[in-house]
Amino acid sequence: MNLTIIRNIILSLFLLLLCIDVAAQQEGDRILAIVGNDVILESDLQYQMQLYARQNQLQSISPVVVQQIFQQMVTEKIILAKAEQDSIEVKDEEINRELEYRIKSLVEQVGSEQRVQEIYGMPLVKIKMTLKDDLIKKMKSDKLRRKKFSSQTKVTDKEVKEFFGEYGDSLPPASKEFEMYHIYVNRKLTDAEKQIAKEKALVILDSIKNGADFSELAKRNSDDKGSAVNGGDLGFAKKGVFVKEFEETLFGLNIDEVSDVVETEFGYHIIKLNEKKGDQYRGQHILISFKKLESSDFETIAFLNSLRDSINGGLLSFEEAAKRYSQEQLTSAKGGYMGFVPEEKLDSNFVDNLSKLGLDEISKPYKTGNDDDKDYGYEIVKIKSTSEPHKLTLENDFDRIKKYATILKENKLYEDWVEELKKSIYVDVKF
Repeated sequence: MNLTIIRNIILSLFLLLLCIDVAAQQEGDRILAIVGNDVILESDLQYQMQLYARQNQLQSISPVVVQQIFQQMVTEKIILAKAEQDSIEVKDEEINRELEYRIKSLVEQVGSEQRVQEIYGMPLVKIKMTLKDDLIKKMKSDKLRRKKFSSQTKVTDKEVKEFFGEYGDSLPPASKEFEMYHIYVNRKLTDAEKQIAKEKALVILDSIKNGADFSELAKRNSDDKGSAVNGGDLGFAKKGVFVKEFEETLFGLNIDEVSDVVETEFGYHIIKLNEKKGDQYRGQHILISFKKLESSDFETIAFLNSLRDSINGGLLSFEEAAKRYSQEQLTSAKGGYMGFVPEEKLDSNFVDNLSKLGLDEISKPYKTGNDDDKDYGYEIVKIKSTSEPHKLTLENDFDRIKKYATILKENKLYEDWVEELKKSIYVDVKF
C-alpha cells in the first residue's frame, strides 16, 4: 500500500515503453513521420494504439484518439531530437539504476519475476537488453525537460480563482480520502534462509564438477524460470545489463569455465561462460533464490507490535518512531506523513480495516506486497483525519484546485516550448 500510487504511475509508463520495444518491426514498415534523425513507423503507432486499448478496455479507438496518440509520439521525438542537439547525456549508473527500478516496479505490479518473464516470453536479462536503448532516449528527453522546467510553476491566488470560475463545473469531485501516517519495515532476510539456499547451490555445483550436465540441472533446479526452460541460457549481453556481482564473475570467466557459487540480491548463482563475440558475452546460470521462512515475518511483526506498544505507552511519538525506524525513504523524514490518500488507491481489505480505526489510533501490522516480492514488508498506520466525497469548493479545497490550475498552466508552457522547438527540428509528417 505504501508505494501504490507511485508504482501505478511507473508501471503505466514502463509497459508503454516495453511493449513498443519488444515488438519486432515488420519488413517494409511504413514511415509515418521523420523527426530529426529518427522516424515513427506504422508498427510503432499500432503498438501504442493496442496498449491504449488494452489499458482502457476498449474494443476500438476513435480516429480522434489515434491522432492524439500520434501527435504525442511526434512530440516525444521532437524533444529527443533537441536533447541530441544539446548533447544531453546520462551516466551509465543512472541508466542501470533506472532500469533496475523499472523492472522492480513491474515485478511488484504483476506479482513475481516469473510472471513478468511469462508475460513477455523472455528472461529478465533479455527484457532489460530490449528496453535499454529506448530507456536511454527517454532519460535524455526527461533530463532536457527538467532542465527547461527546473523551477516550479507559480500560480497566483487570482489565477486559481479564474481557473475555478472557468473549469469548476468540470472538475472531478473529491473522493473519500484518508490523511495518514505510517511506519514501514522491510521483511529481513535471515541467515538461516541464506544458508538453506547456499547449501542447495553447493550441492548442484558439486554435481557439475562431477560431470553432470549444466543445462539439465538448470532446467530442473533454477529459480530463474525465464531462462531455466532454455537450460539457463541468457543470450548475448554487454556490460551494464547484469547486477555488479554477477557481471564481474561472468566477464571474468574463460570459455566453458564454471564459477563458484556467487551471491547477489536475487540469491545464489552458478555461472558458466559459453561464448564471446567482441564485447558481448553469452552465458548461462542456475539461480537458487532465498526461500522464505515464516520466522522472519514473525520477527518483523513482533518488532512493529513492540514499537506500537511503545508509542501507545508514551515512550515516543509516532512521528519520532517513523523518523527513527521507518524504511520508507519518501515519508520517514516527514515523520511517516503520507498526506491524503484517495480510497480508490488502497486495497479494499485495507480500506475496511482503516474504516474501523479511530482517529490517531495505531493499526496492527499490515503486510504490503505479496510472498513473491523479494522486498515486501509490514507497516503500521495512523489516521489523522478523513475526508468524505464532496464537490470541490474554493473555501474547502483551495490547495487541490490550485494543483489543477498549476497543471493547466504547466501544460500550456510545455506546448509553447514544443512549438518553439519545431522551429529548429526537422519534422516531416506523412500520416
